[in-house]
Amino acid sequence: MSLNGTLSPDIGNLSFLTSIDLSVNNFYGYLPQEFSQLRRLKIINFTENSFSGVIPSWIGNFSKLEQLFMSYNSFTNLPKEIGNCRKLKILRLRHNQLSIAIPSTVFHLSSLEYLDLGYNHIYGSLPDDMCKNISNIQFLYLTSNKLEGRLPSSTWECTNLQEISFAENKFVGGIPTSFGSLTKLKRIYAYNNTLTGLISPIFNISSLELISIEGNNLSGKLPVNICDKLRMLRNLYIKENGLIGSIPRDIWNCSFVELDLSSNYLTGRVPREIGNIDDLMYLNLGFNSLSGEIPHDIFNSTKLQILAMNDNTFSGSLPSGFDFWLPNLQQLVLWNNTLSGGFPSFISNSSDLNKLDLQYNYFSGFIPNTLGNLRLLEFLGLSYNNFTTQSGSIDQWEFLTSLANCKRLSIFDISSNPLNGILPAVAFGNLSTSLEQLYFDGCQLRGMIPIEIGNFINIISFDLSRNELIGSLPITIERLQRLQSLDLFDNKLHGSIPHALCNLQNLFDLDLSKNELSGPIPSCIVNLTSLRYLSLASNKFSTVSSSLWKLKDILSVNLSLNALNGPLQGTIQNLRTLTSLDLSSNQFSGDIPTTLDNLQTLQSLSLSNNKLQGVIPESLGNLLSSFSNDLDSTTCSCNHEKKLFRKENRLFQWWLYFIARMENSFIP
Repeated sequence: MSLNGTLSPDIGNLSFLTSIDLSVNNFYGYLPQEFSQLRRLKIINFTENSFSGVIPSWIGNFSKLEQLFMSYNSFTNLPKEIGNCRKLKILRLRHNQLSIAIPSTVFHLSSLEYLDLGYNHIYGSLPDDMCKNISNIQFLYLTSNKLEGRLPSSTWECTNLQEISFAENKFVGGIPTSFGSLTKLKRIYAYNNTLTGLISPIFNISSLELISIEGNNLSGKLPVNICDKLRMLRNLYIKENGLIGSIPRDIWNCSFVELDLSSNYLTGRVPREIGNIDDLMYLNLGFNSLSGEIPHDIFNSTKLQILAMNDNTFSGSLPSGFDFWLPNLQQLVLWNNTLSGGFPSFISNSSDLNKLDLQYNYFSGFIPNTLGNLRLLEFLGLSYNNFTTQSGSIDQWEFLTSLANCKRLSIFDISSNPLNGILPAVAFGNLSTSLEQLYFDGCQLRGMIPIEIGNFINIISFDLSRNELIGSLPITIERLQRLQSLDLFDNKLHGSIPHALCNLQNLFDLDLSKNELSGPIPSCIVNLTSLRYLSLASNKFSTVSSSLWKLKDILSVNLSLNALNGPLQGTIQNLRTLTSLDLSSNQFSGDIPTTLDNLQTLQSLSLSNNKLQGVIPESLGNLLSSFSNDLDSTTCSCNHEKKLFRKENRLFQWWLYFIARMENSFIP
C-alpha cells in the first residue's frame, strides 16, 4: 500500500483493536494521544514510515502488547515505561534516530525474545548483568551504534540466544570466556569494534554457524582442530585482526561456504587440502605473509565465486592447462605476489568472471586471445608483469582485438609490460565504450596516438605516459567530456596543444611534461575551470598566456624546462589556492612581481635558472612568515650570497622552497 498523511486521532475509537499493521506506507508526524486508548493491542507494526518525535511514555500502558515493530522511522527515544509491557516478546526499532542510553527497564522484560535497536545513535555501556532477567532472549541486535565499554560477562545467562550482534560500536576488552556456554548460539557479529585479547574463546561455541569479528585487535592462532570444535561453522570472517601462525591442515574438514582471513599476520603455506572444501564460494587470504605455491586443487573448486590471495609472497606458477575449471568464478584477485609463468589459460573458461587482477607479479609470455570469452569482465588488471603481444605482426595484437567482446569492461590496466609495438588503431578503438579507466603507461609503445581515442566517451582517467609515442595530440580528444585525468608524460609528442583539449570541462589533472610540444601555451586553457594540477615541464613552449593565471582554483603549476620568455605576470596573484609553482629553467626576465605575497597557500616556489633581475621584493617577507617546517628562516641564494628572511618568535607551518641561482641578477 502507499497510504500517507498523519495518524488520525479518531483511531482511538477502535477500542477493541488487538492488532494494527500500517507498515510500508508514508505516514508521518507524531503518534496522537488518542492512540493510547487502544489498551487491547497485542501487535503494533509501523515499520517503514516517516513517523518522528518521541515514543510516548503511555506506550507502557499497553499491558497486553507482545510485538512492537517501529523500524525505519525517525523516532528519537525509547521511554523507560516500555518496561511495563511485561508480555513484550519482540521489540524492533532499528534505523531510527534514537540518541539515548538503553533504558535499564528493557533488560527486565523477562518475556523478551527479540530485541533490535541497531542503526541508531545509542550510547553508553551495557550492564554487566544484562542477561540476568532476559534469559528468554533469542535474537539481540545492537549493530551500528555508539555503545562502549566491555561486553557483558553475564551473557552466558542468555541461554536461548541464537544470534547476537555488537558490530560497529566502540566495545573494548576481550571476548568473555562465558560465551562458550551459549550452546544455542548460531551467529555472532562483533565486527568493527576495538576488541583485544585472545581470539580463542570464540572457538569454544560448538553450535556456531557464522562468526564475524573482523576489524578488531584480536590476537592468537587458529586452533589446530578448528573443524572438530566447530562442525556447524559455514561462514568465518576474521579479517583485519592480529592472527598469527599458519592455516591448520584440518581446515578441509570444515564445511565453509565463506572464509575470510585477510589482513592478518598469517605465515607459512596454504594447505593443499583447502581445495577439498566442496561448498566453498568465497575465499579471501589477502594481506598476509603466506608463501609457497597456491595449491592447484583450489582451481577445481567448482562452487568458488571469489578467490582473493593478493599481497602475500606466493610463488610458482598457476595451472596452465584447461583441465582446471572454475565455472562459477566471478573474481580472481592475485596482485602483489611473486607468481610467475604464463597466463593462466583456464581462466578463459570462467565465463562469469567480472574481475581479474594479476598485477605486480612476474607473469610472462603472450596474453591469450581468449580473453574475449569473458564477456562479463569489468576489471582487468595486468600491470607490472612481463606480458608481451602474441601476433608476429607489429601492429596487430590479437588479445586486444578479442577484448572488444568485453562490453562491460570499465577498468583496464596493462601498464609496465614490455608490449613493444605500435598501438593498433582499430583494435584499440573497438575496446568497450564503458571504459572509465585505461592505463597503457610504460609499455614501450611507438607510433601515434590513434584518433580512435575519441571513442572512449565515458573515460575518466587515461594514461599513456612513459612510452615513445610521436605525432600530435588528436583533436578527437575533445569527445572525452568525462575525462578528469590525462597523463602523457615522457613521450615524443610534438606540435602545439590543440584547442580541442580546452573543451574538456571536467579535466582535473593534466600532465604533458617531458615531450617535444612547442608554440604558445594557449589562452583557451582558461576554459579548464576544473583543472587543479597542470604539468607542461620539459617541452619547448615559448610563451604563456596571461589567461593561465585566471584559473583561480588551480593547486599546482609546473612550467619548468621550457623556453618561456618575457616578464612574470602580476596576475599570478589571482591563484589564491596555489600550493606549488615551478617556473624554473626558462627565459623569464624583469622583476619578480611584488604581488606574489598574495599567494598565502603557496608551499613550493622555484624561479631558478631564469633571467630575472632587480631586488627581491620585501613583500616576500610576508609570504615567508606563513611558511616553514621546524625552521625559523628560509634562505634565498642570490649570486652565491645568502639573503636570510627571519620571522622572530613564531613557528613556521610550511616550507617555502625559493631558489634564485646566478643565472638571475638580483641585487643582494
